[in-house]
Parts: sequence; C-alpha cells; structure tokens
Amino acid sequence: MGKWSDLAREMGDCANSANSAVRPPIGTNGTNGTGSLPATIVMGVRRLQAMKPPRSLPARLWPVFVADVVWLVEYGVAADALEQGWTPLDLFGVSADEQWQCLAAWIGGRRDEFNRACILLREMRGDRTILYATQSISNKRRWHYPDPAPSDARLPWTMN
Repeated sequence: MGKWSDLAREMGDCANSANSAVRPPIGTNGTNGTGSLPATIVMGVRRLQAMKPPRSLPARLWPVFVADVVWLVEYGVAADALEQGWTPLDLFGVSADEQWQCLAAWIGGRRDEFNRACILLREMRGDRTILYATQSISNKRRWHYPDPAPSDARLPWTMN
C-alpha cells in the first residue's frame, strides 16, 4: 500500500468523510502541539490548509492528507518525532516516486477509537536506534518506518 494511487483505490469514496472529522485549524484542539515546532513548519502547514491539490497528486486524497498533517501537528506527534530524529520530509514529504511515503500519507485518514492516527516508537538494536510508527485499528496492526526520501521529495507547502 505504498502508492498514492493504491491508497486512493483502498479508500474509495470515504476520503472526504474521513477529512470532515479531523480538519481543525492549527491551534484549535486545546493542546496546540505547535509549541516546539519550527515556525517554518507551522507556517507551512497553515499554508497547506489553504492550498489546492497539486496536479501531481490525486485530488480526492488531498483533504485526507492535509487532515493527517494537521493531526500530526495538533496532537504534538510532529514535535515529538522531530525531537526523536525524524525529518520534516519523513513526516510531511511529497514525492513523484509513488513507492515512497511520508508518515502523513501513510496514515491515510485512519484513526482508532481514541482519535489516534499513530503512535511513535523507538527500538534499540545494539548500537542503533530504529524509529517507527505503529497504527492499531481493531485487530490489524500496521507499521511505518521512515525510509530515506527520494531526491524529488519536497514539503507539500512548497509545491505550486
């Protein structure tokens, strides 16, 4: 399920309904997880909320992607991830290479019963620390490991 086009097929017509439940403007859920984020990311996400879908991405997935980006920021997950060593591209990046996904694209509008999209985890293997996110929905567990972004990956708010 690494491709945007696969996600579009998987989600079908539920993309718009998934977005309607989780699209608050940044700073409105009471937790305001933006405190420790760089100002460039906060401003970028605000710009992203007003942007039209880039031509290179499926238009009906764009609102879901934006809602997931906002969730990552609002609930403090983005700030925690950056502190742990994730990069902005790992969290929010968009690429023409459909085999690669950032965390926000991987979420795909999914939430558990507590409105969690994912939980960040770290595993120590010898002298290495492996970062990943997990998403638990009913009895099915999904995992996302940040892969190196391809050279064409960009932050979505920098796209035209």
